[in-house]
Amino acid sequence: MKIAPLFCLFASTNAFTASFAPQSAVSRTTTSTELNLFGGKKEGGAAKGPGMMDQLAMLKKAQEIASKKAAIDKELAATEHSGSSADGKVNVVVKYIAPLPMQQPGYEPVSAKIDESWLADASTEDVNAALKEAVMEGLKKATAATAEKMQILTAELASVMGEMQGGASGGAPASPI
Repeated sequence: MKIAPLFCLFASTNAFTASFAPQSAVSRTTTSTELNLFGGKKEGGAAKGPGMMDQLAMLKKAQEIASKKAAIDKELAATEHSGSSADGKVNVVVKYIAPLPMQQPGYEPVSAKIDESWLADASTEDVNAALKEAVMEGLKKATAATAEKMQILTAELASVMGEMQGGASGGAPASPI
């Protein structure tokens, strides 16, 4: 009968061997995978990446930096920076406008005071030049104050990035403007 040889063939195989292959040709390798949620080193001494606890600490640090950024934005928005023309006849107040995420900050002239006696005798070109000079000086002061405040935040962020990469951060901090 033809059924008996087929039955013997299937009876000698199991789910863990390749079917129709001799037992000696099957190579058996075992690997172990270890999930270490808390960082550390493997048994062989090779350093692993940050574990879950390190990532949670970095997340907390990022949230802390974000809250400091919001406080700095609020402080800068409350500060007025005044600029004036060379002769002091035009004064302009410039304020910081907090940026949306992933955008640059803005600056807005909020008021201008022009000496009325000078305005009556000045030409249009003189008024334009004096206004431009006062606005530019106010913007320079606002930008310098913003850069000074953001340097602290930039240094802190660089240290966090250095920790994430496993060493000191390289390069100069990016300019906030």
